[in-house]
Amino acid sequence: MKSVLKTAFILVGLHTVLSAQSTVILFYKEALKTLSYQNTYTLQQKSRALSTEAKKKQRYLNLDAGMMYGTTNAKLLAHHFNTTDIGITDTIDLFGKNVEEIHLIQLQMKEDRLLLQEQKEKLFLSLLNMITAYRTSEEKWHRKKKFYKKQVHFLIQLKSAVHAGAISKLELTRFENTMALFKVRLDKEEQVVTMMKAQLKLYSPHHAVPQLFSTRLHSNLHRFLARSPQLKLNDNQAMQASQKIKQIEQSWMPDAVIGANRQFNDDPTANGDNYTLSMGLNMHFNGGLSYDIERQKVDALKIRSQKKALEIKRKAQYIAWKNDYETDRRSLDSLNKTLKKTEKTLQNVRTAYLQHYIDLNSYLQMMQENLTIQDAKITAKYNMIKSVIILNTLSKGTIYE
Repeated sequence: MKSVLKTAFILVGLHTVLSAQSTVILFYKEALKTLSYQNTYTLQQKSRALSTEAKKKQRYLNLDAGMMYGTTNAKLLAHHFNTTDIGITDTIDLFGKNVEEIHLIQLQMKEDRLLLQEQKEKLFLSLLNMITAYRTSEEKWHRKKKFYKKQVHFLIQLKSAVHAGAISKLELTRFENTMALFKVRLDKEEQVVTMMKAQLKLYSPHHAVPQLFSTRLHSNLHRFLARSPQLKLNDNQAMQASQKIKQIEQSWMPDAVIGANRQFNDDPTANGDNYTLSMGLNMHFNGGLSYDIERQKVDALKIRSQKKALEIKRKAQYIAWKNDYETDRRSLDSLNKTLKKTEKTLQNVRTAYLQHYIDLNSYLQMMQENLTIQDAKITAKYNMIKSVIILNTLSKGTIYE
């Protein structure tokens, strides 16, 4: 029986973990559609794919056509004569230089995907910050509403005490003024909560703003680094720099040039029209080739050297989020205990005030202390949940798909 209950408890806990993160993911994925992230990326990929096909065609079919018409006057001829030249030339990539360009385009396609992943991560973090701020403000507002209702009940007791002559009317007026200001503050906070919800719905109009539940941390530094689009992007850029070196090294390799030419010639001293078929090699020499290669090698080394700094930055992010989680978890445990004591103390102080053991200032001070601790508890709770969701989600890589 105990094992059955334990299994049920684990399943419920797992469902909570999945629900907490999956609802945020669903909200985030609709925001991706709203902002057309995927459409932009698809168009980019289509453009790259067309460039690849163009390079494939250019390897064997790179035609150049031309026509020239001329009139010649010769001293020994009574009349001028005309020549018309029509030529077609095809440049063929014998040594596969275009293959290297195609490989570079493929690396650029991968870079587009990694840049999109980087954008997705920023969007996810931004939305999660907005959701956390909204849920924090909303719960604080609800808690203060409950607190306000209790104080309204206490205000009724004060009025009875004034009517009985036990408390002065001046103190009742002070408390009424305090409650009026409290109500104004509540109304403003309600407006802020409503505005925050409306802003979130702009991103995901068909999904409710996710509830944030306490979840278990199931992330580690290795998985967190392995999923990092920033580190993958650096590797890709280093590969592109190496690929450009190959392109420069092969740029001097010859291309085959095949041509056909026909000349229409009405020169009476010539032998009529001419037909020409030609074949040759075209080579391009650049005096600065070696310097270009060295410059590109320096760029490649520079890109690779940045990876260590990126790794340190990414590790620092992981450490910061994990530290926030652990700090907020400890704070939450402490604040829960403190809040229980404060609520009990507030109840005792209320009784003591009605029995004239303390003054109104002491009761108002205790009220403010209770509210401050409640706010601190809610802030710690949602910041802890946010840190867990960030670490779990970025380690799992769901948002990058």
